[in-house]
Parts: sequence; C-alpha cells; structure tokens
Amino acid sequence: MPSFVAIIVGGLGSLPGTLLGGLLIGVAGALLCGPEIMMRFTVAALAERDILAERVYASMERNMQCGIGHCGHCQLGPTLVCRDGPVYRWSELEPWLQIREL
Repeated sequence: MPSFVAIIVGGLGSLPGTLLGGLLIGVAGALLCGPEIMMRFTVAALAERDILAERVYASMERNMQCGIGHCGHCQLGPTLVCRDGPVYRWSELEPWLQIREL
C-alpha cells in the first residue's frame, strides 16, 4: 500500500529540501501544512524526488470570517477555503498561488 508523509513546513531557518533528505524513500505522496511560501519550496523539493503534484495535498490557512462561504473573505481563485477546503490537491492550488494578489 502506498504511504504518505505529513510535513509541517516553516519554522526558524528551515529549508524544505534539506529537511526532507532520506525521509521520502518509498513515499507516494505528502500532506502539507504551513505558510504558503514554504509549501511552494517544499513541493519543489518533493518534485525533485519524483513525487507528483497530484499526490501532494495542502491544508490552506486562510483567514476566515463567516466559515460558511457567505462573506467571500477566504476566496482562493474560484473556491472558498471555508466551504471547499481547507485541504486541496496541490495541482489544483498551484495556478492560483502563482497570482500575487490571492
């Protein structure tokens, strides 16, 4: 059975590529949580180790107001994190995280 690894990214002075090292031997995918910028670097490090973006899931930590999709405060592209997330497949998130204003 394929295994997944949970990765909490961020922290003082952490470099995702360095931290992953030999951790990913035999891993089929990853679950990420942390600042968006650090998740980007972590996904790049995972890609170098042949883990596809379709096998990476990220928990988005957007500031939510109403929590039911009414106010739109947590909008991310065409989705609302409180209603449609907070966990997304990275391949779905990547195009929206390329847009600076989001």
